[in-house]
Amino acid sequence: MNTELRGANTAPDGSDAIDVVIVICTFRREKLLAKTLASIRAQTIPPGARLSVVVADNSDEGSAAGVVAAQAESPFEIRYVEAHPANISVARNAGIRASDAPIVAFVDDDEELAPDWFEAVVAGLRAHPHDVFFGRVDPVFETPERVTPAIRQLFSRFIDAQSGREVAALGARKDRVLTVATSNSVLRRATTLTDDAPFNPHFGNAGGEDLDLFCRLQVRGCRFAWLPEARVSEWVPASRCDPGYLRRRFFAGGQAYAEAVAGSSGQPVLARWWLRAKALVQLGLLALRYPAVRLQGGAALTDFGFRWAGVRGKLSLGRLYPVYREADGVQRPAS
Repeated sequence: MNTELRGANTAPDGSDAIDVVIVICTFRREKLLAKTLASIRAQTIPPGARLSVVVADNSDEGSAAGVVAAQAESPFEIRYVEAHPANISVARNAGIRASDAPIVAFVDDDEELAPDWFEAVVAGLRAHPHDVFFGRVDPVFETPERVTPAIRQLFSRFIDAQSGREVAALGARKDRVLTVATSNSVLRRATTLTDDAPFNPHFGNAGGEDLDLFCRLQVRGCRFAWLPEARVSEWVPASRCDPGYLRRRFFAGGQAYAEAVAGSSGQPVLARWWLRAKALVQLGLLALRYPAVRLQGGAALTDFGFRWAGVRGKLSLGRLYPVYREADGVQRPAS
């Protein structure tokens, strides 16, 4: 879908010119944001490539302004924009509007880029024709002793596959262990961010706004690729390994998944009820497994609770649970 974009600009060495903006949405995480920006400053800029950064501050008090102001010695432009109200979709849309770079990358404010991240992104964009790329995410847990297989999978992104392998957001081609999310992602603006507000604020306090976008893009014919060389590490505090919080997060994730998948179909209402019916069957199958899992105990029982909560979310008739408002113990105002 992007053949008209590739080759439109040429670098002095004859390769395609690459102009990338990294959008970082942030909410009251100044110390982590500073580490993210430091890892971006350390990047090597390949010939024919350009890099800039937009920090979209989703807090009412502008808590990230001082962090950005301290980047005066940065080798590339860092732009600060306020994004109100507190809603992750509002922040993402504000970040997109703040730049006209043809390539938009999203990195979270709790992530640090590997030293060769930008080189890997530029190489991937030049080598592959896909519209969206998803890089590797390696979690760094504050309390690794609390990590179960389900928790590690939730905060990780990795598959044993080469660069350029096709991935999907939904359908039979979807990989069960790879999550398509904006965390460490790269999008070609001309084919993916064409709407006035690509991210739907309806998902803004529950998460899933990125899955919603990627489902719609896949239906439109956009192609997604795995880019393992573009690596980031993500800090996971102890609060995000709390079983109670995670059960609520899996529940909200199940709700968001069902709404995103149904919303991208030709008959959203019918698709949503079909997903509820499938979830009811899944709950029945899980219930049959529960006695054996209870005998195992430990991590198996904990992960069973997460899976149960996620399926209940798909079955839910209620509004999306605002899990973002309670992340890290910070209460976000309603949007």
